[in-house]
Amino acid sequence: MAIDKKKLQTEGTYQAKAPLSSILDEVEQIACFLQEIDSERRKLRKFGGLFMAGGIVLAIGASIVGINIIAFLGFLAFTTGVGLFIYSFVYGRAMHGHQSRCQLLKDLFKVHQQDADPRSPFSVRLAMKSQQTLLKEEPWADRKNGKQKFFEEDYLSIEGELLDGTVLSENLTELTRKRSFTNPRGKSKTKTRCRYIVTLKFRYPNDLYKDARPAQQALHEGVRVPSSANVREMRVDEKAITVKSMVKVEGEIVQASAMSCLGAYRVLNLARRMAATGGAQ
Repeated sequence: MAIDKKKLQTEGTYQAKAPLSSILDEVEQIACFLQEIDSERRKLRKFGGLFMAGGIVLAIGASIVGINIIAFLGFLAFTTGVGLFIYSFVYGRAMHGHQSRCQLLKDLFKVHQQDADPRSPFSVRLAMKSQQTLLKEEPWADRKNGKQKFFEEDYLSIEGELLDGTVLSENLTELTRKRSFTNPRGKSKTKTRCRYIVTLKFRYPNDLYKDARPAQQALHEGVRVPSSANVREMRVDEKAITVKSMVKVEGEIVQASAMSCLGAYRVLNLARRMAATGGAQ
């Protein structure tokens, strides 16, 4: 099914509930659409440059021959070129700035599709435009005219059933800190730092795994994640396993997610063996 490009560009959010294979196809369409936007931006800059160059040539010609209409056409061409050049940075800017999110979704599905039926229904929500919520604003005492703002944005969620009947839910939250200040030269500066919260929840079937808490206690080992990440919480109860990690580098979100899945299934695999043997390890 073809995506509604106009709706996607207007709302900036992709939402779907469909078989995994269909979602993967639509995500590929979004990636192609982003490439189209990038191509259009380059074309606008190219034509803007040509119009400005043409305007300059006409202006020079008008000064030589002394014909005012040529000078007017040169001015018109130059201003049109400037307008096109400026518009090239405005066109599709919101979505263009978050192309990595589409690739991230593709990479996460590559991880999860190994354990899911292509026909299994999944739901997904991906924000392609920033929808940040301001959490806090306060002075930054370390710098002149220093201020800092803290933002939060839940920009990606995935939910679907895996082959063993476990329902996987994954949510990504971007935490942003923006600091502004005046440097010793009197210039205004802004620094931005982003961190990512990756939360995975595995609602496992009781008839297969029973209660996973004894298995988690028997392992005596936490979830391993990349060096740029740390596990903030791992909670196991009689219905679900929840793993929450803080990732410092966006490029390691997929690896952190994959390693969190492995950690959770180490617990579930042991729980299944213990359930089959009546609790014996």
